[in-house]
Amino acid sequence: MNETPPNRSVASRIGSFLWGIVKFIVFGLGIILLLLLIGSYAAFRHLQTQQIKPLPGKFALELNLTQPVPDTPVPPPWLRFGGAARPTLLQTIQAIDRAGHDDHVTGIDIELGSACCSLTTAEELHNAIARYRAETGKPVIARAMSLDGAAGLGAYIVATAASRIELSAAGDFGVTGLALLTPFGAGTLDKLGIAAQFEHIGKYKTYPQMFTRSQPSKANLHMLNSMVGSLYKSALVPIAARLRETPDQIKALIDQAPFSAEQAKQDHLIDAVLPVDFRIDHFKGNTAGVTRFDQDAPRAAADATRIALIIAHGDIEAPSASGNADSIDPRHLADELSDAIDDAKVKAIVLRLDTPGGTVTGSALIGAEVARAAAVHKPLIVSMGALDASGGYWVSSHGAVLVADPATITGSIGVLGGKLSFGGLLDKIGLTVTGASRGANALFDSPVNKWTPAQLANLQTSLNLDYQQFINWVAAGRHMTPAQVDAIGQGREWTGTQAKQRGLVDQLGGYHTAFEAVRAALKLPVHAPLDITDGNARPGLHALLREALQKASPLGMADLPPQLQALMAVAHLHRLSMLPVEIH
Repeated sequence: MNETPPNRSVASRIGSFLWGIVKFIVFGLGIILLLLLIGSYAAFRHLQTQQIKPLPGKFALELNLTQPVPDTPVPPPWLRFGGAARPTLLQTIQAIDRAGHDDHVTGIDIELGSACCSLTTAEELHNAIARYRAETGKPVIARAMSLDGAAGLGAYIVATAASRIELSAAGDFGVTGLALLTPFGAGTLDKLGIAAQFEHIGKYKTYPQMFTRSQPSKANLHMLNSMVGSLYKSALVPIAARLRETPDQIKALIDQAPFSAEQAKQDHLIDAVLPVDFRIDHFKGNTAGVTRFDQDAPRAAADATRIALIIAHGDIEAPSASGNADSIDPRHLADELSDAIDDAKVKAIVLRLDTPGGTVTGSALIGAEVARAAAVHKPLIVSMGALDASGGYWVSSHGAVLVADPATITGSIGVLGGKLSFGGLLDKIGLTVTGASRGANALFDSPVNKWTPAQLANLQTSLNLDYQQFINWVAAGRHMTPAQVDAIGQGREWTGTQAKQRGLVDQLGGYHTAFEAVRAALKLPVHAPLDITDGNARPGLHALLREALQKASPLGMADLPPQLQALMAVAHLHRLSMLPVEIH
């Protein structure tokens, strides 16, 4: 016999209603308090930056390159919990270029660290410093405590543009070459009971091999050797130019490294060895950093042509993804591009991309806006950062002009799909996952169950269609035939130099070259002023709260090891991505 539960009293209902209101008010007050705290901190930091001393009559521009130079949009003040944000790559380049036309600047003082620069960043900074010296003839001093390991190659490339290179006697000249390393974990996964199932189109689409093989395939090894040869050849050029020797002579010299500071001086790799207790002040304390120098930058000229600069970096997510501060939200980026295209005051767009790729759907969504810019005859110049590969190249291929650094990794025109299944691992630790399902493929995306042969065949069919769409899209954007794209596609990654030789990019360079391409596209004089506006939309309230909490949380600042990040990343199906190549 069923009993009917007693009706709740009116007082109980009213009490529950009032308690709900109280909880809502408390939650709302908490959000308001958090916003007030963030706003107060931002205001405090803003007031601090306003209390600045005037620049000296004569001073040197000081570049602190002891830490990596970010190539990202300038973050809003309320997210700079660590104080002032480090100058971005673009801000640094613009400061160097402006210093070349400022009579108050007497030179450039550079402090280097081995971790300062990727090869692409190093080449852009080297070129900016070389322009400054060519235009002014003023001194540029570069010094470092040490240049350690192969990572010091980027820092040394920057230094070779200076008029004087100084190295501490306590340090070493440890520039020893260049290496591209990729882990292969099939044996580890097998021992753990984790099944890796992947299909791909393109013999060079080798990203899955880190999960499915214990050694690289011949195609993978051939591609890696080709890329590292091209990258190293480009890196040796500025060193050879400084020492007035051939690249082969420089290669033979570096093969003998590491050197002591004294030996590096004898070999003319540096100009001076600094004592251990050195306190060098070439410019007598009259220096100004990039941030301070930037605060006195004049406004754009009234007749300057307005262009929008949009910077995007990270994996390209699916349009339905919740959003990640370190990834590219395709809807967000597509909206930014759309706003710039529809703004009559914006005469051209520079899209700076640094991405290993991502989802087909996300790439297609952004790529459609790039193609629309071409359709309405608004020049959209693509400036490639360290990476613009796979889905990134899908996005870029319809740009009016594609600019890549010689060390950019691009191409990777191919597709893959796959997943890791953890059923075997769960069995080993005694955990059982079971349930009920309907539909032959209801568990297709299950992280527990492996794919059947029929499901793998369905995946391969889908990938075939995706690849055909990819090469057709690139062919239309680059004015090639699908067969020509397929011949240089097949998932193969190219350096910027190699990509230009094959028609995948138009020019070699960085930001400076991209702005030159804008002037050429708009038929402006070579030195016509540009009003470069920030085309990156400011994040909304939800995004601000999420990012602020991530930055304020110690857990949010703890990074997973790169291999584990890669392991987590392949949970996405139909990715166009490649593992970002790390230079060690």
